[in-house]
Amino acid sequence: MDLLYIVAAQEKNGPHFVGDLREVYWGSIAFFVVAGLLIWKVGPIVKEALADRTSRIEQELNEAKQARAEAEAALTSSSADLPDLADEEERIRVEAATTAQKLKVDLVARAEAEAESTRERGRAEVANRKRQAQADLAAEISELTRRGAEAVVVDGLDPKAQNQLIENYINEVGQM
Repeated sequence: MDLLYIVAAQEKNGPHFVGDLREVYWGSIAFFVVAGLLIWKVGPIVKEALADRTSRIEQELNEAKQARAEAEAALTSSSADLPDLADEEERIRVEAATTAQKLKVDLVARAEAEAESTRERGRAEVANRKRQAQADLAAEISELTRRGAEAVVVDGLDPKAQNQLIENYINEVGQM
């Protein structure tokens, strides 16, 4: 029987409205009342929120444009402040060549001074060794001469003259 009621209801309201037609009217009225209240009470709040969001986005865009303009100005001023690379490279090369020439002159002067100092030390060492060799040679010649003279004197002296020489020597040593 329920099935017959549904079929009868479909025929009464047409194929598109399955239920009671009054329900459709009251449902539509309730929908439009709620939609009207929402538009009336919530609409201004949503509109204000959208306007605030739009103004905030516009403000951020303006700030971004200003920051970009400042950055481009800073870049332009920084680019202008930078020296020309070719000129800077040439200046550095000239400075390096000048420094290298000064170092070369200083190193040559220092090497010449050290060489002269070494030559002077060598000359002094040669002179000292020459004097030492001459002194050693003179001492050796003196010793050899003394031995030769002693041999000649000892062989040529008689015992009386030898005793006299010894006593004279002892007296000289005693007076010292």
